[in-house]
Amino acid sequence: MKSIFRGKLHRLPTVLLWLLTASLLTTACGDDKEPTADYTAVDDTAIQKYIADNKITGAQKQTSGLYYVPVTTNANAPQPTASQIVSILYTGQLLDGTVFDATSKRDNAPLTFRLGIDRVIPGLEEGLALMHKGDKAVFLIPSGLAYGTSGAAPTIPANAVIRFEVELTDINTSYAIPDDNLIVRYLAKNNITTAQKQPSGLYFVPTVSNPTGTPASAGKTVSVLYTGKLLNGTVFDATSQRGNAPFSFVVGATPKQVIPGFDEGVNLMRKGEKATLLIPSALAYGTTGAGTSIGPNTVISFDIEVVDVK
Repeated sequence: MKSIFRGKLHRLPTVLLWLLTASLLTTACGDDKEPTADYTAVDDTAIQKYIADNKITGAQKQTSGLYYVPVTTNANAPQPTASQIVSILYTGQLLDGTVFDATSKRDNAPLTFRLGIDRVIPGLEEGLALMHKGDKAVFLIPSGLAYGTSGAAPTIPANAVIRFEVELTDINTSYAIPDDNLIVRYLAKNNITTAQKQPSGLYFVPTVSNPTGTPASAGKTVSVLYTGKLLNGTVFDATSQRGNAPFSFVVGATPKQVIPGFDEGVNLMRKGEKATLLIPSALAYGTTGAGTSIGPNTVISFDIEVVDVK
């Protein structure tokens, strides 16, 4: 749909974190916490047995029932506060050692979200608030602070105590730094060496040049062919899905007719040129995302061909 570009004109209500690369961190149901029922004592017994069996020392039981086990501590570093953006590396396991999710399964790219705002399981959020930047810790999370009576099929049973091994790699107040890190990682992984970073944070990658073509300058009506993708390659929109009919808009219009990063990138092009745009979330769909395809705070890419400029 063409309207997918009009992120500034068709804002969605603020939504909870859509973890495209780590959905198991989100709660399985709508409540922040599942009813603990009679499992509080059962879970605590299971955690204490796990600690004893594995000869774990230094475990700190919180009033909630969470057990926090520091591994490395950087006491002079900052601690995250509510609404700050945290980046973590993690491995999530059942107590029998079964790994149900890990950043190592996704090129070890950190998971980034807003503490106290985006939706993660309560035990993970509580544990992170105890950490400093650079710390590593293990969280032993009772089911009432995890996935409760519903579990998270198919890997996490109902009423399961879970274990997270976590490294808090960064704390920010803006997504600009995490987004830029993701883009730089993407460029390196794909051996892209011609990317031109703009002051806004947009990365422009020319693929076909046409120095004599008409510039797509502000006020011009441009027609483009495009494919919009997430960094994992998932296509969320493309002109090829609609008979390859070009999409037309006015560059630099007020209000903008397309998302800012798309507008800025096309403005750098000429008729007949092709390029790839790597767009940080602030220049795309920001904290709201777009429908079910693009989660909040998501970096996206566009392969674009400018077919006409009028």
